[in-house]
Amino acid sequence: MKKLIISIVVLVGLINIPGEISAHHAMEYIQMESYSTARKGEFVFHLHYDYMVDDSEIPALDHWELTPGMSWGITNRLMFDVHTHFAKFGIGHLAEYDVELDPWGPSPFMEAVAGCLQYRLTEDWPVNIALAAGLEVPFQRAKDLLGSEDYAYSGMLIATKDFENHANITINICHEREGDEGETFWALGGKTPLTGDSHGFSAGIEFMGAFEDASDNWSVLPGVYMPVGSQSITLKTGIEIGKGGGADIIRGNVTLMCRF
Repeated sequence: MKKLIISIVVLVGLINIPGEISAHHAMEYIQMESYSTARKGEFVFHLHYDYMVDDSEIPALDHWELTPGMSWGITNRLMFDVHTHFAKFGIGHLAEYDVELDPWGPSPFMEAVAGCLQYRLTEDWPVNIALAAGLEVPFQRAKDLLGSEDYAYSGMLIATKDFENHANITINICHEREGDEGETFWALGGKTPLTGDSHGFSAGIEFMGAFEDASDNWSVLPGVYMPVGSQSITLKTGIEIGKGGGADIIRGNVTLMCRF
């Protein structure tokens, strides 16, 4: 706990907060889940494009994903999100080597569909808390090519602190389970406006990692967020670097979010 408090203090200093974080919905951050939810009857359309380098030494593991999704505010505190993954995988991801697919791997396909419920437990507390639960179901082609036979389940604790001028720090603690395998992850992020307009350009940084084999599983994702035409449409982009399973990883992301 002491180390976690120190990390938060350091982060606040780094992003210079004045006075006062897919899953996959795009309310605040790029990768992290945020405390914010759609209000009752509000919809949020979000579209993510990710290009992922799972090992900088093995181009056959490169892949990209296009992730469209929709979030809906059931109540002012309860939100439902559904999204799907349209993806292109390199030959290195295949469960069984197929010479006919070498060297480029299979054509892009629908990999999975996922749903998530998020509930904001508190409001107007010094530190607010939310909970989220998710389920991801692979499509048949993912089962055949990637060996993704099992459903994936996740549960997440979200803690957040808001400051003046829409600055924020957020913590995620997430446990994911697929079949008999499970792993727990953490994320710590902060964001702040870059100008006097609290709804204008802002920047943030997200630190992510796993509790097991921590030195081989971590990443940092700086990002910028900007309104496009109106405050209801936001464009986000960032580059994530770090380690995944001990290998050097890189991910480029572009996210578009529209609230209506």
